[in-house]
Formats: sequence, C-alpha cells, structure tokens
Amino acid sequence: MRNLIRVLGFFGEFRKRTMIVIAVGSLSIIIFAFMPTFLNNAFNHLRAWMSNEISNPMFSVIKYLSIFGVLAVFNSLFDMFCKFFVLKAENKIIIEKSCELKHKLDVVPASFVQKFSVGDLSRRVMTITPEMLTNALDSVYSISRVTVFFVTTSIMMFTINYILAIVVVCSLPLCILVARFVAKRTTKYVRAFAQEASKIYTHLDRKFSLKDFYATNGLGDDLEKFRDMNVTYVKRMVGDETTTAFNTIYINYIQNFMYLLVTLMFGFLYVTQVIPTEFGVLPAFIMYSNRFLDNAVIVTNATNFIQKVAATAPKVFEILDCPDDVTEREHIEINHVKHNIAFENVSLIEDGEIVLKDINFSIPQGSSVAFVGQAASGKSHVVDLLSKLSTATSGKITVDGTNVDEITNKSYYKCVGVSLERPFTFRGTVAENLLYGVRRELPENVMAVTEKLGSHGFIDALENGYETWLSDNATILGKGQRQAICVARLVLQKPDIAVFHESLSATDTVTEKNVYEKISKMNKKQTIIFVTHRLSSVEHCDKIYYMEHGEILEQGNHRELMALKGKYYRAYVGA
Repeated sequence: MRNLIRVLGFFGEFRKRTMIVIAVGSLSIIIFAFMPTFLNNAFNHLRAWMSNEISNPMFSVIKYLSIFGVLAVFNSLFDMFCKFFVLKAENKIIIEKSCELKHKLDVVPASFVQKFSVGDLSRRVMTITPEMLTNALDSVYSISRVTVFFVTTSIMMFTINYILAIVVVCSLPLCILVARFVAKRTTKYVRAFAQEASKIYTHLDRKFSLKDFYATNGLGDDLEKFRDMNVTYVKRMVGDETTTAFNTIYINYIQNFMYLLVTLMFGFLYVTQVIPTEFGVLPAFIMYSNRFLDNAVIVTNATNFIQKVAATAPKVFEILDCPDDVTEREHIEINHVKHNIAFENVSLIEDGEIVLKDINFSIPQGSSVAFVGQAASGKSHVVDLLSKLSTATSGKITVDGTNVDEITNKSYYKCVGVSLERPFTFRGTVAENLLYGVRRELPENVMAVTEKLGSHGFIDALENGYETWLSDNATILGKGQRQAICVARLVLQKPDIAVFHESLSATDTVTEKNVYEKISKMNKKQTIIFVTHRLSSVEHCDKIYYMEHGEILEQGNHRELMALKGKYYRAYVGA
C-alpha cells in the first residue's frame, strides 16, 4: 500500500486538474443515470399503443429516444475529454520519471550501479517505469467516476423497481469479494514473472556485454543454462497472463449470471404483479445491469493495477532511494594488482538463500591459495564475487585497498583471469585457441608452457600438431585435453590474479596435482587461486580454506590443517 500511495503521489502536480476531470466525469455519469428512464418511457408508450390505451405514441416515443440519444452523445464526449487528459498527464509523468531515473544513475555511487547489469538498469528505466505508471491516474479517475456512477445509478434503479435494484446492486460486493479472493492467490504469479524477467534480462546482458571475458575464460557455452532459464521465464509469463485473464473472466461470469437473474426476476414480477411492474422496466434494467456490471470491471482493473505496482515499484524505488554520491561516481582504472585481495565480512544471498556468510580472508600478492570443500560449500560463489560475476549482498571486497565495485570492469578483467570446469574451445587451430586473449607470444614460449603443463604431448601427436583445426566443440579432443588447453591459455595470459576453478576435473588426480604444483612455481609474482574438491591437489598451497555451507570453517597450510584433525583432516583421510 505504501508503494501504491507513493506512485500516485507522482501525479501531485495534476491534483487540481484531476479534480476538475473527476467532476466532469461525474457529470457525465449523472447524465447517464437518467438515460434509461427515457428509454423506459419510450417502451411504455409503445406498449400502451399496442394495447390500444393511446392512439398516437410516435411524438412521445421520438421525443424520449431523442433525449436518450443526446444524453448518450454528451456522455461519450465527456468521457473522451477525461480520457484525453488522463493519457496526457500519464505520458508527461512517465517521461519525467524516466529522465529522473536516468539522472539518478548518473549521480549514485559507482558501487551501486555495478550491482546491476546494463540490461537490467535499462529495462527498469525504459520498461518497468512506464508499466508502473500506465493507468495509474486512469485508475484514480475511473474509481472516482464509477463511485459516483454506482451511487446515482442505484438511486435511479430503486425509484423504478427496488427488487430488481437489489439484485443488480448485490453484484458489486460479490465482485469485490471474488476479486479479493483471487488477488490473494494470484499476486505471487505477477511477482514471480517480474523477478524471472529481471533474471533473464540480466543473464543476457552479462553474456553479451562481457562477451570477450566470458569467451576467454570458458563461460561462453551456456546454452543449457539459458534454455532452463527460458523455460522458467515462459512458465512465469503464462502465470502472469493467466492471472490477468482470470481477473476478467470471473467478472464476465458474474455479469452473465446477473443478466439471467434480472430477466427471470422481471418475468416473475411482471407475471405475478407482486409489485406493479411495467414492460419498459426490462430494457431499462438490462441497460442498468449491463453498465453496472461493465463498471464493476473497475474492481478487476484496480486489482491488476495494484498487483502490477507491487511487482514493479520496488525495482524503481531501489534506484530512486539510493543516496547521491558524486564523489564515488568516477570509475577507477587499474593496470596491475600489486598487493593483496581482501574479503571483509562478505555475505551473499541468492533467491532468498544465504550462500556465503561473513567471509573474511586476505590473499597477499604472489601467494597460492585454495578453496576446498564439498559441493554447495560456497567456494564457487567466492570465485564469482572475485571475478565480478556477482555482487556481494553485504561486506566489502578490495583489491590493493580499492573496492572492486569502484574498479571499471574493463581494467579489472585485464588483471584477473579465470579457467573453469567447462572448457571453452572455438573454431580455429590449437595455436589460436591457446593464444586467445594473448597479444603476442613466440611459438617456442608457447611450447615451453605446454611442455611444463604436460599438454605438449597430446597436442604434438595430433595430425597437424599446433596447427590442427578444431571445430566449435573440438570433438577430436577429450574433455580433459580441452581443459588442459584452457589452463595453458590462462597461464600464457599471465594475469596478476589467476583462478583455476575445477579446471582439470576431467583428468586424474595425479595429473591435476602435478599441473597445479607447476603452475604455482611458474610465476612468483602472480596470485594463484585454486578451487577444487580434490584436497591432495592443493597440498602445496601457501594457504587452504576449508568451506561448508557458505562459511570458512578452517584455514591454514596443509600441515597445519592436518595437525588440527578437524574437518579438513577427516575429508583428506576419507578421500
């Protein structure tokens, strides 16, 4: 409700003009309230003529129908005038708020902006904001106008036939009760669709805005992930569309039921004459009932609007409510990481679940560390945060004392490289795959690296050696061989921080252990981070962090952790 009031507050400058529009709209409603009475009189004169009670009814019939027609025209003109004003006001506010959001993004802290993908932010500015504001003022106008309609129409119906009036009026509380019942059970579908839409837009934007980084570090082949996200997105969209449709369907059912009930009740009263009932009452009440229930749709429209605001407003207000901080607006460019990486009380929440909780550590430049633990222990999320593929919910991550949120992605990714479990190879030669992201490197230097890492042997054994052509999925190579090429690629890139995340999981334990030990010795100025479930592969590391359920439970070198005889010891011995 707070969000709804705040959204309506955007239209404060139109307060006086809105009151005038409501007054004009109410006048058209009052005019309409009298229209069925003239239709009733015309039919009664026709009935009297057919019963030979009067001789020439045409003048009176034409008079009543003419008045009815003129009132109908004025009612439509008033309504057109009001709708024009409402649309004009809504468009003005949509433009103003979109510009305000854009300006806000120019002055909020860089760390805040970098929590979102560009696609997510642009969607909030250019799509979600118009969605939130469209029909806002129209809903206020319609509710006010319909309230006057219900009052005046009810009075006129009761003056004609109070029994039929009761039948028609009872449809309104019925619509409200059904709307409340339906809204409580459908709002979750509207919110779920809004959340899923945000996820898939963010995913796509990350994919294409960080295309080079993703490709270089083996993040390009994510079609299955996108397919799964798209399936969920479509399901949520169907739920949202079904909710909107259902909010209209039940009004139609009530409307048709009331038509039948009014007709049957009229027939009973006309035949029995329990109360005096003229023939002209039926068309008048059919018209009243039709317009009464047509206007009852406002209950549905209001419900849809409130659900829409509940789903979209928080995304807009999250930006508007962020404090301005011009001093932090400038992005920081870095050329190298010279000192250390630090996580200070870092926590991460994804989909309402705490995946990292109060993580603290410091990695000196030039050291080798490992994050180990079973599946879902949180070690992968540490890599995502360090690689700026996700943003911490709370806490601070610094590189050389600078918050990573303040460092531009372009300069940061020149200093950080990642090799993941799923190897990325593309259409080209083995040499081209090895040198992707590497500016220049002599062939002998490339072979020196592959020889040290043990991958030269299988490459040289290929039909054309380093000039062997690979297809997109490199089917002539096994997964372990493709992983080895990606590991060699990262070593050749020589980033200040190199992250190997299950990079050789498809190879045997001995091979992984030997390669990791050689990598740690190749560049003493480089910070090496290993993430693996094979504890024996990282015995050589300067420091090992053992994780469970998103927390670091133990830390130290291999000898120290074995002496503790704790979680790490039991996992190592059990392995």
